[in-house]
Amino acid sequence: NHDIDDGLTSGLIEEKGLFEIKLWKDAARFVKKGRTDLPEKIRKYQIIRRLIDIQIEDLLVASEKNIKAGNIKSAADVKRHKKKVVAFSEDMQKKRKELRLFLMNNLYKNFRVIRMSDKARRFITDLFNVYLEKPEQLPPSDERKIKKTGRHRVICDYIAGMTDRYALDEYKKLFDP
Repeated sequence: NHDIDDGLTSGLIEEKGLFEIKLWKDAARFVKKGRTDLPEKIRKYQIIRRLIDIQIEDLLVASEKNIKAGNIKSAADVKRHKKKVVAFSEDMQKKRKELRLFLMNNLYKNFRVIRMSDKARRFITDLFNVYLEKPEQLPPSDERKIKKTGRHRVICDYIAGMTDRYALDEYKKLFDP
């Protein structure tokens, strides 16, 4: 859902393409029924919010049915159950698949997205390698964790905790002359 928002905001996908998708169409129809005078930005936000609501509602209802049908009363019952207990309905799974396919073809495979993903991978790899080579460049609190947790784990956790902005700033500090 957030990828849809990002794709629309960046201009990598257009809303007219989303109207081919049942899940988007249903959410947009719901929002339009409530108010027709919404500013574009608010209307888009409301549709995405509705998309999330529709999926959560379906997950809860379908999961409750699975629990009742499987006579599940405990964690042990869940482990013995052959099918997923917490799952979307078949109808929602089809709708989500249609949406994911749209995003794959229209957003994730976009050359700009691929380029940025590859660039991000290089940044993360370079950061990891520089910390691996010289862990003393980590903040002292993280450097102290190395003996207990191990260098690789500490570096992974440190990088995973970075915001995008912080990672870029850190990269500049370590690699820019």
